[in-house]
Amino acid sequence: MPLPDITQEQRGGFRAFRRRLTLLFAAGAAVVALLAGCGGEPEPPAPVYSGILAAAEFVPGPNRFPFGLVDKNGAFLEGADVSVRFFALDGETSRFHAEAQAVWREVEGVTPHVHDDGEVHLHLDYAGVYVVDEVAFPSAGIWGAEFVVDGGTLTEGTAFEVQAEADAPAVGEAAPRTENLTIHDAPFADISTRPVEGDALHNVSVAEAIDAGEPFVVFFASPRFCVSALCGPVTDTLERVQQELGGAVEVIHIEPWDLDAARNEGRLTPSAEMAEWGLPSEPWTFVVDGDGRISARYEGLVTAEEVLGAVRAVQGS
Repeated sequence: MPLPDITQEQRGGFRAFRRRLTLLFAAGAAVVALLAGCGGEPEPPAPVYSGILAAAEFVPGPNRFPFGLVDKNGAFLEGADVSVRFFALDGETSRFHAEAQAVWREVEGVTPHVHDDGEVHLHLDYAGVYVVDEVAFPSAGIWGAEFVVDGGTLTEGTAFEVQAEADAPAVGEAAPRTENLTIHDAPFADISTRPVEGDALHNVSVAEAIDAGEPFVVFFASPRFCVSALCGPVTDTLERVQQELGGAVEVIHIEPWDLDAARNEGRLTPSAEMAEWGLPSEPWTFVVDGDGRISARYEGLVTAEEVLGAVRAVQGS
């Protein structure tokens, strides 16, 4: 799928993200209907909520499974008691695999909005996703998820692909030794699109962090040029992680898009760093242990609690 051209700042934060998810549901629901088959049976009652995935890359083995639930009017269900049933799909047949409890995880983010006069205003947004912290898929193929709300509310499930291999670096793999520019190499505006004058997220390169032999966090997000509309909130979240850790652990921000092409030509071209990591989307967040290996990875929206827990796990190992 070609990347879209852009001519101005991506706007809308969580609101844009929710619009995107609502549109994505239509395609997902059609796939599920085809997989389920019609038969000659009476049509079942219409579902109250529909499940929409908030990640695209799943592989055999343990996976984090984030999703949202939306009603027929496009309103999102927040903070409910939700579990997920997973099925392996084969044509018109399905085989139950596992059921897991989901957790509602809320994120606070600041979305920059550029007015016609060029002035930047910051808008505070709150949103979240449901997350199954870990579900293991034994094999690649087409899988289905069925969502159970408050013990039995009817929902529309979704189908998704489990890839044979990951595009992004997998847990256990060595992190690429990226020589990303830092604040010591270039002005802040050349390495970040955050609407601030500076931060503590550009002090070292990934290669330098690996050589230090200590755990660190690296994330790829573009607060200004973001396809998913999640980059700003994720960047704000990772800055809070850095502050919570008191500088004891490096948190490294890398822009996924070539900023010269984005700013001067209005097109999104993967940066050399994004290509080196093989990332199919943005944002992505990785926790790297003291041996330079990926210990946790998060596609899309991630909370400070999730990243802090993963960092403390490798600090104590």
